[in-house]
Amino acid sequence: MKKMSLLFICLSSFFLSQASINPERKALLDKVFEILEKNVANPAWVESKTFYDFKEDLYSDKVMKMSEEEFLAYFQQKRHQLDFSHLSLYSTKKVIKAGTSNTNQKAEPPAISWKELSDEVAYLRVRTFSTNAEPMVKILSEIGTDRYDHLIIDLRDNGGGSLDSPVVLGRFLIQESIDTGVYLSRSWFEKNQRSATPEDIARFPFLKEFTYQAIMKMYSTTDGFRVVLPSHDQPVFKGKIYVLVNSNTASACEPLIDLFQKHKVATLVGAKSAGAMLSGQAFKVNADYSVFLPISDYLTADGQRIDQVGVTPEHKVPSEQALEYVLNELIK
Repeated sequence: MKKMSLLFICLSSFFLSQASINPERKALLDKVFEILEKNVANPAWVESKTFYDFKEDLYSDKVMKMSEEEFLAYFQQKRHQLDFSHLSLYSTKKVIKAGTSNTNQKAEPPAISWKELSDEVAYLRVRTFSTNAEPMVKILSEIGTDRYDHLIIDLRDNGGGSLDSPVVLGRFLIQESIDTGVYLSRSWFEKNQRSATPEDIARFPFLKEFTYQAIMKMYSTTDGFRVVLPSHDQPVFKGKIYVLVNSNTASACEPLIDLFQKHKVATLVGAKSAGAMLSGQAFKVNADYSVFLPISDYLTADGQRIDQVGVTPEHKVPSEQALEYVLNELIK
């Protein structure tokens, strides 16, 4: 404890010495770290040597001299060295480049789409789960439960999002009850200074509504909560299922693919997922910046962490070759 206190004093002196170099940058970082240290899910994450090294580096002379663009890029790069994910600093300023207009901008591809690759194979592309459930419901109804022998679900480069669409997709593939795990809020760690055991998990309340508003309410009113999808008797997909993943398959995708693998619902193909499974929230820093940070830790139903671990597919192949591998090697 004395060594950590001494380190904090030394770092504080070092940070103060940078004020004359770039006072606006220092003020921004001061506020970012104040918000982070006050709201991060587990206070222990910001008391580690890794975090102090990260903090010291950002207050360094070289960073103070960077342009805004260089600074933001450097922050995004260095955050990956931390012991937790879901930390991001971004500018909220609206910049319109000269000579551009909305009419010249390319339309974003749809979040969820599908196509028939053959009479036997349907291909579902999910670029993000940051959308409501309606597109997923519509597309799965088009694919149907007994029209195809094989379904390929492409989650490569899907950074996650909300629970709405993953819940719909999970229930399209699984009829029995699905225990997706537990979310631990900051209050849990403040009271217990440890993670939850399987016995702890069994006592947590259940999330009743799978909406963003309901989830945020649970974060603010409970120490933790479980997400268990009830069983149902609706038809599910009857064919074989393959899920394409890579190192950018993250967040809300990862409990889903972990469940698919453990329950032998689908075959995973590609590269190990990102290992970035926490629950985050954006906080306004000032008029020009916001910081996104983890407000809740996540454990699987059996008490395992996915953050900083990831999910390893059964068939490990380069990301860009995953679809071809399924078509040529697994579907015969």
